[in-house]
Amino acid sequence: MNDDKKTNLKLVGKDSLTIKQKQFVDEIIKGKIGSYKEAYAKVYDVTLTKEGKVPKWVEVEASKLIANPKISLSIQRTIAKKEQSTIASSLRTRNYVIDRLYKESQEAESDSARISALSLLGKSVSLFTDVVETKEARTSDEVEADIEARIKELLEKVN
Repeated sequence: MNDDKKTNLKLVGKDSLTIKQKQFVDEIIKGKIGSYKEAYAKVYDVTLTKEGKVPKWVEVEASKLIANPKISLSIQRTIAKKEQSTIASSLRTRNYVIDRLYKESQEAESDSARISALSLLGKSVSLFTDVVETKEARTSDEVEADIEARIKELLEKVN
């Protein structure tokens, strides 16, 4: 191929990915597409086979693309950033709810509203734990067998 006819690929972002590579990463991160082959086919406008399937060569190209260190690093960074964002969002929500409960526990107009707020605050720090006792349902034959085994075990220790 002549240098004059090479495609001019534009690099985007700090990972130095092409626009198509960035779209490929985005499709994988979204998780709405079943596999990296399908993400490749969508981003690179691959024509499906007569049966409506992704051609076999796409798997090779998609594997090469996903093995590219820049792309795999970009996927890892994006996933980590998404997880941090989710954690930060849930922490903000948790803090907001606790702040509102504190305020409600002090300023609510009715005693029951204050008690309810205090109860929820207590539960948020595991102050009140519910103990659930479960009993094993056994037949009389199973109980008898267990008793006989235990007696036999004790008699062997004595002798």
